Amino acid sequence: MVFLIARQLLPGNPCIGQALAAAGQTRPATSAPPAPPCAQATAFSMAEVLRCPAVTQELYLRLQDLEQLPAGLPRLPSLRRLHVETNRLRHLPAEVTQLDSLRELFAHENRLLDVPADLGRLRRLRQLQLDKNELAELPPSLGQLDSLRFLVVAWNRFTSLPAQLGQLRQLEYFDASHNQLLYLPATLNDLKQLRYAVLSDNQLRQLPAGFGDLPRLQELNLAGNQLTELPASLGRCRALKSLVLTGNQLTRLPPSIGRLRNLEVLVLSDNQLTELPRSVGRLRKLSTLIVRRNCLTPAARQRLTAALPRTTIYFD
Repeated sequence: MVFLIARQLLPGNPCIGQALAAAGQTRPATSAPPAPPCAQATAFSMAEVLRCPAVTQELYLRLQDLEQLPAGLPRLPSLRRLHVETNRLRHLPAEVTQLDSLRELFAHENRLLDVPADLGRLRRLRQLQLDKNELAELPPSLGQLDSLRFLVVAWNRFTSLPAQLGQLRQLEYFDASHNQLLYLPATLNDLKQLRYAVLSDNQLRQLPAGFGDLPRLQELNLAGNQLTELPASLGRCRALKSLVLTGNQLTRLPPSIGRLRNLEVLVLSDNQLTELPRSVGRLRKLSTLIVRRNCLTPAARQRLTAALPRTTIYFD
């Protein structure tokens, strides 16, 4: 029998036994003495959950060695958080999209080959974690998740992302690292609420021309790609505090980088830079600059040191 951990919707009453009693039901008779009132979530079977489905708010199925999800999920109309991570799932059943109240879905560390085509029906979903699977594409309906704020699809097999990604107007955190992305959709610059973007360890050769139209972006990680240049628009990311570009093929930076007045950390190690633009001298908040394993000339190093007297610079 698969056991779950669930938290009930009854205020101050997370115990399944109490929840069933409150719903006018009882547990099957046993010879065991009655349990004391529960103060924390408790373990119980799926059959017990389905006897009182309206009160189940959270369902935990992680580390159960599951190859498929148990039947009956659509009968949990109040479910807000579903944990099915760290199993052996190959598919998420379409029935998952009937969970109209779902806010958080954790399906990472499985063997997922696909997700339901109508995933976008989960209009209240705020957090979606699909990392460490075997996914090669995301459905276009992803763009209908207009409440989504946190999206992690790292460690999969994506070579591209759907253009509908740009419709996620509430998205704040996006991690698509450790894939095989060749390019990013031009619609990415429509993510006006985006604060954190992790796009490291892909095969990106360039960024969309309008990539800089991300006014709230604070942290951007593009390490481990094949970028040879950055768009001038990057200088419009005025909220940017951390920019990591380690392990690319950059030979120069755009002068517009000097407009990143809030930048505090700039990591440029393992590129092919011979000098940095003079505009970096305007980065008054820059506390750390790492330019190890580049091709900076002695003169370029001297200019950097003079231009950024308050910055800790790591050359070697």
